[in-house]
Amino acid sequence: MNTLAFKVSPSSRDLLSLIKPGIVLANLVSVAGGFGLAARGQVAWSLLDATLWGAALILSAGCVFNNLVDRDIDSFMQRTRRRPLAQGRITPTQALAWGTLLLGSGTWVLGCHTNLLTLAVSLTGIFVYVGLYSLYFKRHSWLGVWVGSIAGAIPPLMGYTAVTHHLGPGAWCLFLIFFLWQIPHAHAIALLHLEDYRRAGLRLLPLTHGEKVVRQRMPYYIGAFLLASLLPFFYGLSGPTYLLVMLTVGGGWLGLTWKTRHHPHLKSWARGHFLFSILAIMILNFMLVLDSTPLFRGS
Repeated sequence: MNTLAFKVSPSSRDLLSLIKPGIVLANLVSVAGGFGLAARGQVAWSLLDATLWGAALILSAGCVFNNLVDRDIDSFMQRTRRRPLAQGRITPTQALAWGTLLLGSGTWVLGCHTNLLTLAVSLTGIFVYVGLYSLYFKRHSWLGVWVGSIAGAIPPLMGYTAVTHHLGPGAWCLFLIFFLWQIPHAHAIALLHLEDYRRAGLRLLPLTHGEKVVRQRMPYYIGAFLLASLLPFFYGLSGPTYLLVMLTVGGGWLGLTWKTRHHPHLKSWARGHFLFSILAIMILNFMLVLDSTPLFRGS
């Protein structure tokens, strides 16, 4: 073993920061949403507990590996230059060991306490996020946001397949909804931190095609998300209350895009869309769980 790599002992705070707790928690809400939709009010709490723990470990590993891959570009960006790997407080070897430990633990939890399909879905998400998005597309193509959106749509599938053991219509509805939500959400983040990404040399749509193109396309992205969010109702997975709420939420987001289409301040416009995207996905997850219960639906 190379003892020099472990000469500096990483602090627990730095190790915690590598897993990006906020991102992990947000994705766990989506795992719970997929689980709730599949369970339809018949929740096996021990299975839910194992699914959330396993997902948390797998998602944490993905964030650690993402930090490891991005350590060079993080040093160029104002919001990431203080990260442990960028500042050398944690070595790449230590980060690799930490991520591997998390990945191995998550694999054991999901493999032993859920099912092999859920584990396969989870590992596919890691491969797409780290292997395709972080290592290549994020740096070389404006299509990176589409590849990253595939990885971002995996967490609800983890929850869904933990219950059903298969990828049915509900799973593909969830995938499409979360995939389409990721795109306007990611573009809003890109516009908020545009100069950081420019300094890092990333190939994002507002940098390759211009900010105006993003603003022109945003209504189409949000409109596609709105239509996809209605699919659970039409497949009989959710009731009319879900339909009404998502029409209101998606319509409100689309209305915001139209109303502010000529907003002169780009960052203010992007911040509004970012905040609305967070609100929309939280309400969506809440309704997936609530409206799928027999008590709420009156059945």
